Amino acid sequence: MRHIAESLTIGLAALLATTATPRAADWAVGSGGVIKDYGSIKDYKNAAVPVPAPTPAPQQFADWYVRADIGYNLATSSSIDTSGGITARNGEDLSGYFFGGIGAGRYLTPSIRADFNFDFRPKKVVTSGPQYFTAIRKQSPSQLYPLFPTYTDISTYAVTHTDDSGTADQTAMINLYYDFHTASRFTPYIGAGIGLDFKRYKRATTQNSTCVGTQTVDQNGVQAGYAAGSCPTPATPVTGFQSDHYTSALGVAVAVMAGGSYRVSEGVAIDAGYRLMWEGASLGTTSDGINGATNIRLSDRLDHEIRTGVRIDLN
Repeated sequence: MRHIAESLTIGLAALLATTATPRAADWAVGSGGVIKDYGSIKDYKNAAVPVPAPTPAPQQFADWYVRADIGYNLATSSSIDTSGGITARNGEDLSGYFFGGIGAGRYLTPSIRADFNFDFRPKKVVTSGPQYFTAIRKQSPSQLYPLFPTYTDISTYAVTHTDDSGTADQTAMINLYYDFHTASRFTPYIGAGIGLDFKRYKRATTQNSTCVGTQTVDQNGVQAGYAAGSCPTPATPVTGFQSDHYTSALGVAVAVMAGGSYRVSEGVAIDAGYRLMWEGASLGTTSDGINGATNIRLSDRLDHEIRTGVRIDLN
């Protein structure tokens, strides 16, 4: 019996050594496994430390830009009123000229920007060259028949009238645009602006008159006599004169625009579009003449323009 008990004791000890007693290298570490699963201390020393992925730097957008433009006036709707026997160009004939402009602006949001523009428009001819017409003046009493108080002398003058005049203007506008961004380099936009229109008008007038002759009529208007080249002395009106006039006016200007820009490189874009502009300033001048005062008056104007230029961002 003693040998049997010793055998059972030795067998039980062997069984416990293989099943219940863990080896030193297999000691458990929490619920995530055993130490052998994590390697040795040497493995921890040489293990790579994870590095967080770099965060992209925020993209910087320009705040300000400058611009330069050139434009062409396609058509003008306006009126030019004259009096005193002179003629002037039709207001619609003041179109067909190039002009230039400069400006600076700021991006308020990625889609909204505002700028200030100053445009220079050249001189446009309103009247030019000599004009010829006939002026008639009644003289009373008759010089041919001084004894007949009811007879009247009518003198006729040939008049040469030269009226050289032209107008130029500048506009200063504050504009607001909305850009429709696309996936391409092309960006359409719409806009509107308000500002001031400064018009200038210069006029040089020269007039000469030559006596054609004097005709005498009775109280019924029937011709009683004619004396060629016998206009009254001193001549009425004076034989000639010259005068220069300059005037200017300031008015409100409003505009609407539509167009697009094309980005040719970083911070540089070509801008092209259409602008409809109303210029409210109106002005006029008055000069003496053989038929009395001669007046030229220019009204407000509506211009149809095309413009192109370059915008450069200031980073």
